[in-house]
Amino acid sequence: MQGEATIQAYKDTGMYERGTGNFGSVYQLKLLVTPVGGGAPVMVEIKSTIDSIVDPTIGDRIPVIISPTNPMRVKVDHKRTRPPEDKGWHTADNDPGLNDPDLADLEAATRPGGFKVAFDASGRPSAGDVAALAGGVQSGAVKQIHGQAAQTLATGVHGTAVITTAQPLGKTVRDVNPDADPSRLNDPMWLFTVEATVPGEKPFPAVFGHRVPPAKLASVAPGVKLAVAVDMADHNKVAIDWDKSPVVG
Repeated sequence: MQGEATIQAYKDTGMYERGTGNFGSVYQLKLLVTPVGGGAPVMVEIKSTIDSIVDPTIGDRIPVIISPTNPMRVKVDHKRTRPPEDKGWHTADNDPGLNDPDLADLEAATRPGGFKVAFDASGRPSAGDVAALAGGVQSGAVKQIHGQAAQTLATGVHGTAVITTAQPLGKTVRDVNPDADPSRLNDPMWLFTVEATVPGEKPFPAVFGHRVPPAKLASVAPGVKLAVAVDMADHNKVAIDWDKSPVVG
């Protein structure tokens, strides 16, 4: 059943995983939980991401789901939205489904057919999670939400990203969008995990699908630095500037 919770205390665990709108830190949360419609408040502790564009603070109210058989079993309800006045709580349902094959944002783990990728404190992704995500994309189990790479390059924050993993998805731009620029139809689609760095922000992990021009295939490997632009409202909307990649030095 639905409820709301007030954050009483929190601690960043140093782990990362995908929420419904973006990748975020996994927090140890101490919550005062109140069922919708009334009921005695219960204090619980859980680990969860929070789909917010800012860090949580004590006193924040967040939507939760409460087990009907055990009120101590609670999880953050990522499918419910919150008013945007302070925190901008959001879910993937709020993100526009755009039609550009350059940038394929992968659907959230908490939605049907979704997967999650966990990152350790050094920004290294779980190999098993990456393999599962790639398999889900290849099989069609994971829906691809296409973002506007050109728009991200034009309006996003520019920086660099170091590849942590990269693997072909067995698809081309033609498979994703046969109406795309004819010069790009045969470009293969790859799944990237990276550690991105942009001005004014701590380095953060990201996972996304992206086309790779054939002439750049030899440059796609762990440790290679790319020129990118990032939509700061969703760190997984990363557009690679292939004209400036790889970055040397």
